[in-house]
Amino acid sequence: MDKLKLINKLREKANISYEEAKIALENNNWDMLDALLYLEEQGKLPKPSISIFYTNEARPNLEIQEVKGGNEYNYQGPRASQGFFEHVCRFIDSCNNIFFEIRRFDKLALKLPLTVVTILTIFMFWIVIPTAIISLFMDVEFYLSTNKLNINLKEVNKVLKRASDYAKDIKEKFIRVRKHD
Repeated sequence: MDKLKLINKLREKANISYEEAKIALENNNWDMLDALLYLEEQGKLPKPSISIFYTNEARPNLEIQEVKGGNEYNYQGPRASQGFFEHVCRFIDSCNNIFFEIRRFDKLALKLPLTVVTILTIFMFWIVIPTAIISLFMDVEFYLSTNKLNINLKEVNKVLKRASDYAKDIKEKFIRVRKHD
């Protein structure tokens, strides 16, 4: 009887037939989560659009509009805050897919996700910023790269390239002045 309840529950959640639900549960030792993952791998369930999973599926959708004595009252439930959290998660996910590269003499020295660089800059700015400035004078170049096709980093890389070129010019002028003294 419990197996029948599991089959019905999986069938309702995944919108599949009884036979498909039974096969998925049998192949995964009657574990509901493993069966759902199995169905995702088989392509029978769509994968989530973002890489965040929620443990609570209860999302009340409250919209109340009342008209009392000519005054309108609009109440929207938790929808306003749900969107904010999802946007923050997407932003962090996109920052994890953008990499900050440190190169010296066209050899990659270090490659970090932009999220890590941002956190280090916020909490250790007294070390990160002077180190970055000093490294520009030591022929180090900074670049941003990504594997995603829809992100264009050409303008940012142009600015970073100009900063390293400017530091090289200052270094060369300083060396010329020192030679003439």
